[in-house]
Amino acid sequence: MTTHTVSSGSFMISTRKPEIMQAFLASCVGVTLFDQNAGIGGLIHLLLPEPPSMDLSWNPKVCAAISIPMFINELCRLGAKKERLQACIAGGALIDPISQADLALDIGGRTAEVAQLILQREKIPIRQIEVGGFFSCCIRLNLTTWETTIEPFVVPTPRATADDYTRPTVRQINDAIEELIPIPQIALKIIRMINDENSSFREIAGEVLQDQVLSARIIRMCNSVSVNLAMKVDSIEKALLRIGEKSLVLMALSFSMNKFIAQASRGYSLCKGGMFHHSVWTARMSAKLAEMTSKARPELAYTAGLLHDIGKVVLDQYMNGAYPLFYRQLQIQGSDLTTAEKDLFGISHTDAGHLLVRRWDIPESIGEAVLHHHEPDKAGKNRPLPHLVYLADLLNSRFVPGHQVNRIDSSLLRKSLEALDLDIGNLPALLADAPAY
Repeated sequence: MTTHTVSSGSFMISTRKPEIMQAFLASCVGVTLFDQNAGIGGLIHLLLPEPPSMDLSWNPKVCAAISIPMFINELCRLGAKKERLQACIAGGALIDPISQADLALDIGGRTAEVAQLILQREKIPIRQIEVGGFFSCCIRLNLTTWETTIEPFVVPTPRATADDYTRPTVRQINDAIEELIPIPQIALKIIRMINDENSSFREIAGEVLQDQVLSARIIRMCNSVSVNLAMKVDSIEKALLRIGEKSLVLMALSFSMNKFIAQASRGYSLCKGGMFHHSVWTARMSAKLAEMTSKARPELAYTAGLLHDIGKVVLDQYMNGAYPLFYRQLQIQGSDLTTAEKDLFGISHTDAGHLLVRRWDIPESIGEAVLHHHEPDKAGKNRPLPHLVYLADLLNSRFVPGHQVNRIDSSLLRKSLEALDLDIGNLPALLADAPAY
């Protein structure tokens, strides 16, 4: 049965068909609404309880106070009757390990409360509610039966033991690096030009225009529903005019890295394309943080966010044999991801990623973000960039779960906020403009 994932800060509506809608929830909240008689229903994926400010530049669908009434109105416009609607609510968890920031903000708890209040005000019965707790979950709406299921979402339990697991040697790690599909030369060129403050986006875009494969993918993306341009784009020159030089360059960089990141498909990814989706979301959030704080150029932060987990591509092939031990360390012992990796592989994905960065001669400013994004205080002169990526990565683990195996030490959050001249109160505004995945 076809399954559609509803991204954060959006809703999806459908008539009856043999398909499923789902959303992966951590601190965020999911609400299903359906009119069984009319054969129509949908799922909304919420990040915040109410608008963070009067500024209208953020996405209104992330906030329960605004988006749930929009969701109800759209269902009724498409044929549902409000008096027949029924609801289910899930999410709003405090994800372990819990930080003081989680307790102070309680974004998920307040979002769930606002959702309940709106549904009660609209006299829509809530058939099922599972909010709070300490674990991620997945909410699913069956579009044939209109049944909603809410199930815990954790790293899948291993089916086998790891009695015969042997830690890879240094030589095996080096051989794994040698055997990887290299990233395209155009990607390396874009990365180096982005790092060079003397290179303009016009110059970088000029390099992209010469790559026929990338140009074709960008044209196809510009004509997709997700971009939603008013006019059909049939040439790379028109794409450049429509989306601008900066967007074209960052889109080209993401596309050029896709094939390389997709090599990590067996161990870390929890769904098809999980690693790539996680990398792009983290890249976009890193860029937004850079814009908010002026601590780094947004395009440099985007690049660092996109590359931050490239070391997982090296270690991914060893995950199958080590998975039971890996599961035990993360889920039972509560180890940080890099600690578990060092115990089992002899090297963390951050160290492996730094080996790749040095091999490809990628600028050290980006290399420090790859190496230190789990421990940003250890970075040298380029310290703001690792802090930007750490915060983006942490927000991803809290609000966009379900893409890949990850566990981040949230006790470093306050230090990162201080390093970026932010405080906990800035997070709702940041989430209001969070990218969809």
